[in-house]
Amino acid sequence: MFEFRLRILDVGEGSYLGIVEGFPEVMVHATTVQQAERDLTNAFGEHLRRLMDREATRIDWDEFPTVKVARLRLGLASS
Repeated sequence: MFEFRLRILDVGEGSYLGIVEGFPEVMVHATTVQQAERDLTNAFGEHLRRLMDREATRIDWDEFPTVKVARLRLGLASS
């Protein structure tokens, strides 16, 4: 179970900004608190769905020229 803190900020003159703490890429603007909360919940849900989509978040490394290839071997040290 994860818990995320959603914040609705009163930015003045009937304007509200919705943010998710720790996720600066998720932000909404609305004219009511209720609309900001609804939009923020939907936007954050969509953001999490995109993160789970492997094809949407996969970097295509073939688009970049390879300048070096190396191997890294990790082993457990014996006591």
